[in-house]
Amino acid sequence: MTTKLKFLMLCLVPAWTGLLAQNSTVYVSVVATKLFVVGAANPETGIFFQRPGDDTAWQHTGAVNIRAFGLAVPASGKGRTIYIASGNGVHRTTDGGSTWKITTDWRITEVLWVEPDPRAPATVYCATAYGVFKSTDGCDSWREMNGGLASLFTTCVRPDVAVPGRVYCTTEDGLYQSDDGAAQWRRSALSVPGVRIVAQNPADPAQLVAGTESYGIYVSRNAGATWARSEAGIDHETFYTVAFDPVNPATVYAGGYVTGVYKSTDGARSWKRMNDGLSVLTIHGIAVDPADNKRVYAASLWGGVYRTDNGGLTWRNAGLFGSEIWNVVIQSF
Repeated sequence: MTTKLKFLMLCLVPAWTGLLAQNSTVYVSVVATKLFVVGAANPETGIFFQRPGDDTAWQHTGAVNIRAFGLAVPASGKGRTIYIASGNGVHRTTDGGSTWKITTDWRITEVLWVEPDPRAPATVYCATAYGVFKSTDGCDSWREMNGGLASLFTTCVRPDVAVPGRVYCTTEDGLYQSDDGAAQWRRSALSVPGVRIVAQNPADPAQLVAGTESYGIYVSRNAGATWARSEAGIDHETFYTVAFDPVNPATVYAGGYVTGVYKSTDGARSWKRMNDGLSVLTIHGIAVDPADNKRVYAASLWGGVYRTDNGGLTWRNAGLFGSEIWNVVIQSF
């Protein structure tokens, strides 16, 4: 390789990296807005999306004025397939948002979470106020999967990224696990009620982190066989969201009721609050940009979306202020 060619390649790398970072798309689910006025033209709720370069501008997709509690954008769909967990069921598009369909019927409402199986994209789970439902045909049909659940109010359902058939769900009674694709559930070894969220380390699937309603954060490092409370640096008890950094999974973020954003850089052993610039501290969703892991988004209740470009050192509002946002998802294609 000539010296001139080496120089040209070095010059191109920073520009190429910048283009890669702009390929991400950020999606958020808006449940409600405090700007609502009876009889007036009100701001839309539902699903919004943007590219990082859009700064504070967001575009709407899907049904308007629905309570969108959650969403999923599977990597296999390359942005064309999007699922919405809403008050009136599971919505789906397979053409990037040009057309949408409600895939559930009147029996499935108050859907709080939707999650396709990363190992089998045609298999999709949803968590509702009335239990867990499952589709194995790309949402054309659904089955109730509540065997063994003592509490049907479920807030999150997660297929295991490494073990086929293993699924976790969070309920008011605690964390449940199934090893047969949700046909039958058993209560996990985590012995606290009110589990709101569970996240799995993408690089080490044996590590699970759970956020609870009143008992803080718990961590398992042996696939749920045992759990320990993670307390170092934590001054709060209620956590709604946990997010691993997909580039450096030893870095974990968490947020909840008036917590702001907590960050761990040692695999959830100790935490530090990173709240500079956050004017609203109740955080319901966090996501790390896989194309630039210093870029993190936090979804707040009534404060819209916050964004950091330096790993949480400082935050700024990124739009949708006044919205109650439950979830944020980032995909890079």
